[in-house]
Amino acid sequence: MEFVTALTHYFYPQSSNSHKAKLLHSSTLFVIIFLLVFYQFSLQFMPSAGVNILGYASSISTDDIVKLTNQKRHENGLSTLSYNQQLTEAAKAKGVYMLEHQFWAHVAPDGTEPWKFFLDAGYKYKYAGENLARDFSSAGSAIDAWMTSPSHKENMLSARYTDIGVAVVEGDLNGVDTTIIVQLFGKPLAGTATPELPLAEARTEVQITPTAFVQPTIAPTQVPPQVIAQVSPLPSPSEVVNSAQTVPVAGQSARLMFSPFTTTRVVSITTVVLLIGVMLIDGFVTSRRKYARIGGRTFAHLAFLGMILAIALVAKAGEIL
Repeated sequence: MEFVTALTHYFYPQSSNSHKAKLLHSSTLFVIIFLLVFYQFSLQFMPSAGVNILGYASSISTDDIVKLTNQKRHENGLSTLSYNQQLTEAAKAKGVYMLEHQFWAHVAPDGTEPWKFFLDAGYKYKYAGENLARDFSSAGSAIDAWMTSPSHKENMLSARYTDIGVAVVEGDLNGVDTTIIVQLFGKPLAGTATPELPLAEARTEVQITPTAFVQPTIAPTQVPPQVIAQVSPLPSPSEVVNSAQTVPVAGQSARLMFSPFTTTRVVSITTVVLLIGVMLIDGFVTSRRKYARIGGRTFAHLAFLGMILAIALVAKAGEIL
């Protein structure tokens, strides 16, 4: 009974709360704001407390990246790209190199350009391009992000390319797990194509397409980078899911793993929905009982909270540049 009384005190206008739900009192709202801010700051200290923070718990298949890319090309009247093992090796090497050298850019701080990885893998290109992405929840969301960016879309829908290679690489920075997608495009020089590819028409000059990049920040690795998905020569749907609740670390016990983006989104949506619900109840009861209320602009408050809720619902992890 005491629990019900306390519950109604916080959620229902009555004499014990001056006919205004306690949750809507300024003092309570300040406490809620303080707790939300404290939670955000606490994320910075969780790694030292044994909590492994995920940049995003992704389930991305490189097969799906290739399949969806070719689907977009088909929809635009273009020929499909052929999977190329050399480009996949180059993509893998680029992802690992970024994590090992703690940078995220098309050109490394030491001046290493993307094209070096093509040549190191034995792929002598006539045309070459690169797309990068980080922390997307699925292959489809990464493809959609690339397609909304003119420069990335140009790479995906370029008629000059014949080959594609994709790697998904995972690394750790300061306790934050990061999932990177490296998508490489190319057309080989005449006489240098791999066996599964037709020979390209020879030309005297070598041209390189402008390179598009998806550019969220990444982290230096505390453990060796690990490629978690790779396209097979004959792509078939597959899925790599990082949904485990604990992750074993060498020499340590399993550490709790969670995504700050996901938890922050859930906490924000829950808080806003709760406040909207209480405000609707408060406004209805106040109107029915004709309580005198100073400064009770319920509609304006609801509109503001509704806007915050809409932003929280459409927010997605993953960035492009």
